[in-house]
Formats: sequence, C-alpha cells, structure tokens
Amino acid sequence: MNLSAAQAASAGSDFNGAATSDAFIPVDRDIEVSVTLRLKDPATVTAAVTGSVTPPGKSARDVSFDFRPSPASKATETTITGRFGIGKDDPAGDWKLNVSVPRDSGTGNNAFVLNVSGKQGITSGGVTPNPVRLVKGKDVKVSVKASVTDAGSVSAKLISEESNESYDLGDLERGSDGYYRGSTFFSDDTPPGDWTLEVYANRGGQSLKGISSFTVVAPVGGASKKAKVRITIKAPAKVRKGASVTVSGKVYRGSKGFPKKNLEVYFKTKGTKTYKLLRFVKTNSTGKYARSFTMKNDGYFRVKAPGTSKTRSALSPQEFVDVR
Repeated sequence: MNLSAAQAASAGSDFNGAATSDAFIPVDRDIEVSVTLRLKDPATVTAAVTGSVTPPGKSARDVSFDFRPSPASKATETTITGRFGIGKDDPAGDWKLNVSVPRDSGTGNNAFVLNVSGKQGITSGGVTPNPVRLVKGKDVKVSVKASVTDAGSVSAKLISEESNESYDLGDLERGSDGYYRGSTFFSDDTPPGDWTLEVYANRGGQSLKGISSFTVVAPVGGASKKAKVRITIKAPAKVRKGASVTVSGKVYRGSKGFPKKNLEVYFKTKGTKTYKLLRFVKTNSTGKYARSFTMKNDGYFRVKAPGTSKTRSALSPQEFVDVR
C-alpha cells in the first residue's frame, strides 16, 4: 500500500530532487532503514560519501552509504542508498540528515529533513452484522472495518473458537476515510457460536495483531446438504506497470482438490468500489489454477467458484498488487 514516504524538505547542491526513505519507528525491536538520494556527477566524487542523521532531542548516528568513487563513470547522475538504525524508543517526526560529498573542488555539505513516521497501531476493528445470522440455502455477506495507523499492509481472518473453521479475507483496502475494509460470505453450514476477528498490521517485517469478538447464529431449518468449497490465491505483491503477473492457487471440495472446476477471476482497481470480471479459468486435475494478466493499475484480485446443485459457492481472499 502506498504510504507517504519520508521526504527531504530541502536538497543539497550535490543532489537532484528529494531524498526518500522508508523510515518509521519499529514496534518492538531495533531495525535498519534506508534513505535514497540522486547524486550529481558521480565521476567527480573523489572518496566515499558519508553522512549522519539526528533524531529530535538525541545524538547524531552514522549513515552508511553504498556509493564508491568511479572516475571512469560517464553518468550525469546515480542513485545512492544510505542505511541507518532506528529503535523502538526513538521519536517520530523530523530527523536531520547531513551528507558530505568530497570532490576535487572541495567537500559539499548537504542538509535534508526526513519525516520519520510513528509506530503502527491497531485502534479498532469489528464485524458487520453482529451477530451473523445464517440463512439456509444462501450466503450471508460479512464485512470487516478496522482502524489502523502507519501500516504497510493490513489483512484479516475470521476464526471460529469452537472448530477449525476460518475465513481468510486477505488484504484489506484502505478507504478515503482512513479505515481498512474487506468482506467475505458465510455459507449456511458455517459453525455457529463465538468467533474472533483477527486484524494484522504489517510493515518492514514487523506485525501487530488485534482481535475482536462476534457471534454466528445457526440458520432456521438447518444447513443445506451441499459440499463446502474453498479457494486459495497468490499473486506478486509489487510489479512494474505493463508487466505480466500470474494469479494462481488451488480449489478444494471438502479436503481434496476440486478438478476441472470453472472459476471467475475478478479485479477491483484501487480506489473504486466494484469488482469487474476479467477472465474465466479452469482448475487442472488436482484443483490448481493459474492465469496471467497485464497490470496497469494498483488493485485487488479475487477468484470465485460459482455454486452448483451439489457444491457451495466460494470466494478467495483478496490479494493486492502494487503497480510501480
């Protein structure tokens, strides 16, 4: 998900444009983050680029850059990356970055301000409707809404406390109001009783989990006698614009692969409300499927297995693809 990157408030004369960084305060352990700059005239740099970064109210710490001089270079610009440490007790806010660039004409001192974002957090989460009242012969839509701050991605699962049944919603979508949302459908044979919503916030290899309770009520007249179907899905998290991605997974009927099942592949462009049918795909003899698509926009894939007189319909988790 495209969160705001830390950017330079001003650029030094040795660099073009702004500096960018993935800097944030970690939840529970020290981490290393990077800052990227576009160095002018790299062939005229005579020694290693050095730097330091200073958090508000704290001492400066070294920034280690990957650039090494290359007098034979003919490039007018090159991208260099520096790395520095951030701890869980460091302050968020504006950090001062200073970068020294040695040249024959003298050493240039370049000052930047990096905005380091705060710790990710989960402040609320819930399920609608609550309770979920199942209906014989029909699927009931269940929606999730969560308030999460400073996360890279947010996902959710719905888990029965009385059985091993669960629904994986996959990546939740961040709306214009800042809330993360997702949905799935409960079939009429979903186990009744106490359930738990688990919301996961992920960023930079660190995860947080928030939980909330809800209840499922059995359908009047009992469940229908159709077989349960389940779909898994995977796709690359990030791709270049115009590149091809493969959406793949497996469909299960009961505990076994569902062979020769016709599936519908849907896509929803980020920021829109409606999924659109892209293609059909059929599972192989073991229940696996795969289909390639050319990516133009950020968005979400889902795969549906339509119901029949003998099997229930099923919907995969939501899978987000970030197009760069």
